[in-house]
Amino acid sequence: MASRPSRKIAPLDFGIASFVPEERVESGDLSVVQCTPNRALIAAIDGIGHGTSAAHAARIAADILESSADDTVIELVQKCHEALRLTRGVVLSLASIDLRRNLLTWIGIGNVQGVFLRSNGNGHSSSDALLLRPGVVGSQLPNLQAATLLISPGDTLAFATDGIRSDFSNDLFPYESPQRSADRILNKHCKGSDDALIFVARFTRRSS
Repeated sequence: MASRPSRKIAPLDFGIASFVPEERVESGDLSVVQCTPNRALIAAIDGIGHGTSAAHAARIAADILESSADDTVIELVQKCHEALRLTRGVVLSLASIDLRRNLLTWIGIGNVQGVFLRSNGNGHSSSDALLLRPGVVGSQLPNLQAATLLISPGDTLAFATDGIRSDFSNDLFPYESPQRSADRILNKHCKGSDDALIFVARFTRRSS
């Protein structure tokens, strides 16, 4: 598959690739990217189950995140939890980026993997994995605890739903365009039996 150009919301470049099995009309996997002057919000959502019910739950969560991007990640999870009580619920991972202080705060409920790849500027990189807490947003929440990381230009964030194999981060590189990374990871690591989504974001500059 030919790579599409990466999309940009300053100061982020990002790429998204997804897969839906042929027998399904709707995907239960959605991504969110929202940017205000001082903050950016990135999320990947996986509706529990398949088809229309999963897509409906994921859309409710996405709408809340898109309309409340300035809230803390814990407040966002709590808002989604209340709104999803009459649905099957979702699992999700999200990151809120303070563009003035260059801080990323992230949280994960369920099994949407998160990887943060630091670019050291010398051809090498190091990574952190998001600590995922068991639970379902809309059904049963764990004790909510978020983690905060310092970010720099060239650093990369990736979220992947469970339709992507867990070793995908071995093929995440700091100098490849986000869309090319997303397309290549989907092609190589998609399980093919479930909805799948991979989101890759690159931080391009510090906020002034």
